[in-house]
Amino acid sequence: MAKRKLEKKIEGTVVTITEGVTGEVRNYDSAKLPKDIQAKFIPFGLGHKEGDAAAGKSGKEALEAMDKVWEGLMAGNWAVRAPAGPKVTKKDLEEKISSMSPADQKAAKALLAKLGLQL
Repeated sequence: MAKRKLEKKIEGTVVTITEGVTGEVRNYDSAKLPKDIQAKFIPFGLGHKEGDAAAGKSGKEALEAMDKVWEGLMAGNWAVRAPAGPKVTKKDLEEKISSMSPADQKAAKALLAKLGLQL
């Protein structure tokens, strides 16, 4: 497994970041920032967390994902996440392809092969 570029840990007001290549560690204490910068961090962080919830979604799906995160935060749950999208398994693909005509099966398998998936 590839090593992460940055490892982050939050304890109280301190964010500890370890850089993956050098292993160097930096500690950033948000309580030491000027008050006006601290005040900007909550809306910035909220916007970022809500934006992450909506990433890859649009319309009603994006709105529902953001609402789920907001509701979790309001309940005191920092780790709440928007539900993951539906998963497609290799078995699902094989079943769908097997119900196609032989010509369509060949075309579907060729397309999947171009995408790097062999059935």
